[in-house]
Amino acid sequence: MRPPSPGRQFGLHPTDAPAARFGALGSFVEIWRSKWSEGRLPSWSTFDFYDFRGWHGWMHIDEAISDAPFEMRCRLWGSELVDRLGIDETGKLLSDSPAMAERNLIQFYQDILATPAIGTNSGFVTSYGRASEWSVVKLPCPGHGTERDVILSCSIQGIALTFPPEDLLEGRSV
Repeated sequence: MRPPSPGRQFGLHPTDAPAARFGALGSFVEIWRSKWSEGRLPSWSTFDFYDFRGWHGWMHIDEAISDAPFEMRCRLWGSELVDRLGIDETGKLLSDSPAMAERNLIQFYQDILATPAIGTNSGFVTSYGRASEWSVVKLPCPGHGTERDVILSCSIQGIALTFPPEDLLEGRSV
């Protein structure tokens, strides 16, 4: 279990966690689930631009580009995120992101892909030089093959979801 980030809650949830658990982001999780086939995570290539109607400005997509050291590149950073955070991360490396101020972010991303798990982070964000509440849901996907190497994410500002320990993979007894 990773230590919590000050003011933020990072969590891993089972991939079959109820979509309602994710509040306003639940419908985004449902879009991802609608593309599952035979119990397998949806490949990024199964999605269509129109699947995400209403979410486009809030989406961000990261793709793993190396394992050692672990690195991801942002393939898409929505226009609402640019407007509200003051930065466009499209095309940039995770290692260059202001989000790297968060403790254990690399391990969090690795856990989402390797487990696989639905990742969430919520709480007060200051890493982009602006302070406000955010909730983010991060969904693992295979990119163009079968390996999980894409994280499909959606954010919402003004809401900080909270999750009791029993809803998190880290909080369950093994």
